[in-house]
Amino acid sequence: MVIRRVLKREWLIGLVSFLAWSLVFGMIYAQSPLYTSNQNAYFLHGLAEAGFGNLSHDWLATRQESMPVFSWLVYITYTIFHSKAPFYLYYVLLMGVYLFSMYGIMDMFFDLRKSKTRTLLFLALFLAAHSAALRFIFSRLVSADSTFLLEGGVAGQRILGQVFQPSTFGVLLVLSIYLFLRKKYLWSLVPIAAAIYFHPVYLLGGAMLTLAYMWIIFRTEHNLKRALLLGTASLLLVAPALIYTIFVFSDPLPKLAQEALDILVNFRNPQHALVSSWLNWTVLVQSLVLLIGLIIVRKTKLFTILLIVTSGMLILTIIQILTGNQWLALIFPWRVSVLLVPMGTTIVIAWCVTKFLDLIKQPLRTDRWVALFSLLVIAGLMIVGALRFQIESARQLANPARPMMNYVAAHNSNTDLYMVPSKMEDFRLVTGVPVLVDFKSAPDRDADVMEWYDRLQWISWFYNGNDYPCKALNDIATRYGVTHVVVERHDTHTVCRSLQIVYQDASYRIYAFPTQSQ
Repeated sequence: MVIRRVLKREWLIGLVSFLAWSLVFGMIYAQSPLYTSNQNAYFLHGLAEAGFGNLSHDWLATRQESMPVFSWLVYITYTIFHSKAPFYLYYVLLMGVYLFSMYGIMDMFFDLRKSKTRTLLFLALFLAAHSAALRFIFSRLVSADSTFLLEGGVAGQRILGQVFQPSTFGVLLVLSIYLFLRKKYLWSLVPIAAAIYFHPVYLLGGAMLTLAYMWIIFRTEHNLKRALLLGTASLLLVAPALIYTIFVFSDPLPKLAQEALDILVNFRNPQHALVSSWLNWTVLVQSLVLLIGLIIVRKTKLFTILLIVTSGMLILTIIQILTGNQWLALIFPWRVSVLLVPMGTTIVIAWCVTKFLDLIKQPLRTDRWVALFSLLVIAGLMIVGALRFQIESARQLANPARPMMNYVAAHNSNTDLYMVPSKMEDFRLVTGVPVLVDFKSAPDRDADVMEWYDRLQWISWFYNGNDYPCKALNDIATRYGVTHVVVERHDTHTVCRSLQIVYQDASYRIYAFPTQSQ
């Protein structure tokens, strides 16, 4: 009975500690307020199914999607709570998993639990490297490209981000590495599978990690059978996600598939898919950080894991550059850098903490000063993060389009279909009203990609200086059933006096077609 009580108490203390540090990390990182444009496509299907506004009538919401598990999470959450608050909680918990896993890995090699001072200093520096404060400094004093220099991967991709989205579940890959290093071999496959089910972009990274695990088992235990069983178990776990992804992205018409692929690579995602668009000095710095991290852990299993994953990434990236293969570009073989770069950063931090504290020998007085410094840094980062969140909230509320969107949210029917500028990507989530198309939210299947692109060409024809805006609007309305059009008031190219203006303010006006006038 006494042992059971002790275990329960330790479990409870551990849970409270996990939640507390997750909240601290969340405040320091400073997630952007919901909803933001980056979330539109990811949240659309789930919110539509949950009955948010009239999104169930939106064209994109009826298309086949590639991330049904995330949509299901959004659907369940909104159906139960009718609130955006749980999404913040999900993000905080994922950040806690990331922090817990990184700390656990570093503790195995640098004995961070040797003293509270060592733990506090590591946490202070680790949180600083992932803080809104450091991002602000980098973006303002260095360049916009360096904003996520120490915590993000190449090509503008990262595990953590300023919005809650499917890619955030990539933190589970870090948990997988931690479990594997703890020799929980089968359990280490579960986080990989979970990350893939939430976002299939992690299929390639998960495969690389699995190969690394298999190699380590074979080399250290000289057990080929066990290594192959691990690989087989991993494949079986992700098989449904793999089959579904192949189904979504396959097309029986090669010409159509190639055209859609070209649009996604060169028009929709060049910042992620074209090496020439993201290869700059920041990649060199991130590579150097990773290289230093590899040197530090060169005699450990972690080195083998990181080396195999890095080698796989480099080989596939070189093949893509040499061949120009667009399919390979679209699966982002460099995506795994979102795991490698922050891992390298964290290794360097843990090593520096260890060497520094060993150097000063930690006399009692110095030990207290270091602990106090660490706590002050963490407190300061929390304050900056809270301010960053407030500033971002105020910025969103001050958006000139917000009054117009509030009007649309309060005055719409289930037959309304709005046409908005292609960059007005948060219109759906603010208003709950279907739109013809926007640039950010693209479908996945080839035929749908072509339809999405065609719709963008139509609205570009209108918004980008058409000589006959009224004719353009009538053609679009006839083709797609558009009922309302949002235009900027200062844009003289989009004036159409034959249509009724149902709303206008200093920044925007809304036209309604005669049959839908209010």
